[in-house]
Amino acid sequence: MASKADILAALRADIAALEAAPSSEEPCAQVAAWPCPAEDDAVCGRDTGASCAQDLVHSSRGEERESALSDEEGKTARDAYQKILRWAAVRERSTAYLRERLLKDDFPSSVVEEALQRAVRVRAVDDRRYADALVRMKLAAGRGLRDAEREIEELGIDPATLDSWVEHERKGRDFEVGRALAALRRRPPKAKRAREAAFRRLVSQGFSTDIAATASRTWSEEQERSLMCGSMGHS
Repeated sequence: MASKADILAALRADIAALEAAPSSEEPCAQVAAWPCPAEDDAVCGRDTGASCAQDLVHSSRGEERESALSDEEGKTARDAYQKILRWAAVRERSTAYLRERLLKDDFPSSVVEEALQRAVRVRAVDDRRYADALVRMKLAAGRGLRDAEREIEELGIDPATLDSWVEHERKGRDFEVGRALAALRRRPPKAKRAREAAFRRLVSQGFSTDIAATASRTWSEEQERSLMCGSMGHS
């Protein structure tokens, strides 16, 4: 299986080829510049020119007219695909994010779906890979996983099937409470009602209400003991 680095290297080469292609290219030449759909997990090596010819033969007249209209507006599937490659080369992106971005850029929905399907086939975009990276990023930042869990489920993925999620869950509840406590100790709330402020902060950082309640109570008790010891030392 090709690594993410290998896939991205191939995609960067595709971007360069797309940018170098003159705008007056015939439709077949434009499609030939794309990576062909991959049956496996890397960019395949089929004859893209032949594939392009086959695709054009099997396309309907209505699709050809729609493609021509999109080309005039500068909103072709080729343009959308090029944007996807650029975004994917920077960091992992979900299909939901890419779809929203492209639609906001006024690409027709049919064009967006065509470009997304091609990006998924060549594994430039992979929702499971994105979800796994999202979990690891949240953990590395010292945040909870509640928001990440919601986003992953919206992608149609069960978080419990991700390696990063399983690895974290195995560490248990006490470990998660410790992470929440560490977040409070790094940046103690300054509000008058500190315990409530601590709870709200942890929830806003993605920790569950159960974990936030336990950690904020423990942190508040630590603060009270510290104040007590300080007052006794000055008496």
